Amino acid sequence: MGQLNVLETRTMTLRPPRTKTLVCLPAYNEEKYIGTVVLKARQFADEVIVVDDGSTDRTAEVAALAGATVIRHGRNKGYGASIQTVLSEAKKRDYEVVVILDADSQHDPDEIPRFIGPILKGADLVIGSRAAHKSSIPRYRRIGQWVLSQASRVLSRQKVADSESGFRAISRKGIAELELRQNGFAIETEMIAEAAEKNLEIAEVPISVSYGKDGSTLNPVVHGLGNLGAIAAMISERRPLFFFGVFGLVAAVLGIVAGVIVLQAVGAGDEISIGMVSLSVLLLIIGVVSIFTGIILNVLAKRK
Repeated sequence: MGQLNVLETRTMTLRPPRTKTLVCLPAYNEEKYIGTVVLKARQFADEVIVVDDGSTDRTAEVAALAGATVIRHGRNKGYGASIQTVLSEAKKRDYEVVVILDADSQHDPDEIPRFIGPILKGADLVIGSRAAHKSSIPRYRRIGQWVLSQASRVLSRQKVADSESGFRAISRKGIAELELRQNGFAIETEMIAEAAEKNLEIAEVPISVSYGKDGSTLNPVVHGLGNLGAIAAMISERRPLFFFGVFGLVAAVLGIVAGVIVLQAVGAGDEISIGMVSLSVLLLIIGVVSIFTGIILNVLAKRK
């Protein structure tokens, strides 16, 4: 009986009372890990939802046996589509906190309570940061995460240490206001940009991370390049003056440099290179057109 009381006290300490919590796991071919993750997450949640994104293995069956509510996509739509399904279901269920984590055992469900406190204190989006455990992350992944974090900062104008972390929590207010469209992993960056645009409070909490040999079903290089391309597209849409302005300025500067080289050749009495002249003119035209495109798109974006 005494042991039971100790366990009950620990549970109350780990999980703040009167917090209606939904834990969601987007999953694609994760039958090896999904059962364990669901069982661990259930102790901190009123409900665990697994969004099976068209898996071809027994992910859905194992998740259901472990006690999760399973929502299946008939085909593989992408991580972002799974997150959109998560948010849609969360709106229907009216939870105070929705926690999202990966189903491949990269994240530790025992760290879920870390996300509850900031939400109860007013945060609308809480992101799990792996910054304190960089040494346990493969170097090529650290480089990729840094590049994507910089691109995310340009898009959202928010300094988030780990913008690509999939371990995060969203408040009821955040669920109601976030409007996400990305179907791929770039939805993680889109979520930050949307939260910043809608003046939602963003917080970060430290988390651990585990990279198993077969934990992820995605090639990290392909995954990273795909994310970077999607983020670049969002920057061009949300910050057109910056995107086209920087590109145009670089092109114009290169055009001027090429023009100076031509003028130096003329001054020295050398033969004029038609190719260099053409390159200078082309770069200058591209630069000017790009800058004006950015200005026009920026005006149109502000009118929306």
